[in-house]
Amino acid sequence: MSSPRHSEQIADAKAAARPLAVLEPALWQRLNEAETSNELATAWLALQCSMISGATAGIVREATSGGFRLLAAWPDANGEPADLRATADLAVNEARAVARGANGGSEIEPSVAYPVALDGKTVAVVAVALAVSQPAHAKDELRGAIRQLQWGSAWLRDHMRRLRIEASSGKRDQSAATLDFIATVLEHERFKSAAMAAATELAIRFDCARVSIGFRRRGTTRLAAISHTAQFGRQMSLVRAVGSAMDEAIDQRASVLYPIGADEALATNAHRDLAAMQHDGQIFTAPLFVVDKFIGAITFERGKDHAFDPETVRLLDVIATAIGPILDEKRRNDRWLVVKAFESLGLQVKRLLGPGYIGRKLAVAGLVGACAFFAFASDIYRVNADAEIEGLERRAVVSAYDGYIQQANARAGEFVKAGDTLATLEDRELSLERLRWVTERQQRVFEHDRALASRQPATINVVKSQIDQADAQLRLIDEQIARTKLTAPFDGMVVSGDLSQRIGGSVSRGETLFEIAPLTDYRVVMQVDERQIASIDVGQTGEVVFTSLPEQGYAVTVTKVTPVAQSREGKNLFQVEGALTGNAERLRPGMIGVAKIDIGTEPLITIWTRPMLDWLRLAAWRWMP
Repeated sequence: MSSPRHSEQIADAKAAARPLAVLEPALWQRLNEAETSNELATAWLALQCSMISGATAGIVREATSGGFRLLAAWPDANGEPADLRATADLAVNEARAVARGANGGSEIEPSVAYPVALDGKTVAVVAVALAVSQPAHAKDELRGAIRQLQWGSAWLRDHMRRLRIEASSGKRDQSAATLDFIATVLEHERFKSAAMAAATELAIRFDCARVSIGFRRRGTTRLAAISHTAQFGRQMSLVRAVGSAMDEAIDQRASVLYPIGADEALATNAHRDLAAMQHDGQIFTAPLFVVDKFIGAITFERGKDHAFDPETVRLLDVIATAIGPILDEKRRNDRWLVVKAFESLGLQVKRLLGPGYIGRKLAVAGLVGACAFFAFASDIYRVNADAEIEGLERRAVVSAYDGYIQQANARAGEFVKAGDTLATLEDRELSLERLRWVTERQQRVFEHDRALASRQPATINVVKSQIDQADAQLRLIDEQIARTKLTAPFDGMVVSGDLSQRIGGSVSRGETLFEIAPLTDYRVVMQVDERQIASIDVGQTGEVVFTSLPEQGYAVTVTKVTPVAQSREGKNLFQVEGALTGNAERLRPGMIGVAKIDIGTEPLITIWTRPMLDWLRLAAWRWMP
């Protein structure tokens, strides 16, 4: 039997459902004609509650950057019961439909909530409180309410998706308009024409009576362009009024829209005077900010009955921010080169001799000290070259015939001893060939014995020759089978060759499969640039440091200079060989590093500037008549 509380709730729900049934067509009309999220949510929630049996209250909460806020409530437009809000928060946290108070003995009023998700993110949540008619059927009624909310949530989801699309479309339109004006400015090479084109295009595009562009110079703003006006020098009163309005916005470091709102604390005296000259029109000034300072402003003027709406003001502010740096760059580039040079020189001298700029003064003092240092400092001139260590002797292990790799026992970087098997080639075809010749020999031996028995001297001689041929073929095949095993000729390290990834692959006769170098004697091969090879002579000493052993240097003596250039990475390099004069136990073939060959003592400034001086000499020789 239901409790008095449930009976009262059911009665209230039925009483509320009667007017809803009458107003349902009006609610559908409101839902279809809703323009804002609040209007749509209010009408939608009322319809949903009319369709859910026993619904007593409902809320819709919308996701915002700071959490969720109340979007609509029913039947009280401002009511938000605590239990219903808790149910909505539970649905958001669990990201699924939830029901509370389904047990008949619970003190919590039965309610359901359903989260509305868009692109995997909860954008809204709806919760409805119910008056259950029979506690035994509470779960079924709550389940039916959830199903109804799930079906009806498509309205909210589509509305949220439309809002996103409209916001994205507005941003695209804003970006497109900004890019159009940037293109307009960039089309003109000179500053005057670019500023005039930008002002005229802004006036046409945004239906302004006049658009003016000005830049700061010596503390005041001077007009650079006025829309639809090539010569404006005679309009002194207008030029002064517009310049004062620009100064007013720049000094306050804010955009100024006149007339201003009652809650805005901005000075607008200059804008008021300019508006009075234009019969109380509306004026908007957007300052131009570049890097760290305001360099000018753009003033937009409209008639009295043609006001700027907030969206247009935001767009104009964005466009001014985008084209300001471009116009300023063109203005600076259009100045005479002498003017720019003298301005820059004067600025630097002023900073050097005036107060402040301690770092610049220290830099100049350091430069003077560096010049004094380089006048007397000297050092050993060294030629740098990429170096690689190689074995003094290198033996190649090649394939004796065409075949296939059966087994690979060694690879580059491993140590081997004389006689170790490096790899094995397939001998199946050779074994079959040997079996054929063994069978052939046995057959010829049988014919030889038969010829002896029948006393046929001519046949005996022919068959004996065939037996000798079979024996020769067998010896050849045995030699080839023996060569299927590739062995190390001496103790050393495998410096190249890795057949582990070629098992079953073919090799050709004479193909180099391994290279082995002994671990006793090494040579250093250095690649010297052609611009420095003239300084290298046999007998010069130096030092080489290898990448794998950067903590230890090895002495090296030049033993050979190869007079043949090799092109590598766009450079002509000469190969220079050197001998190591120290303990080389830790070295291995293939190590790379950097070698420095000592040439002689020279002034430090000469050593550092030698590449530049050599290039200048060559360039001068190339261009001299």
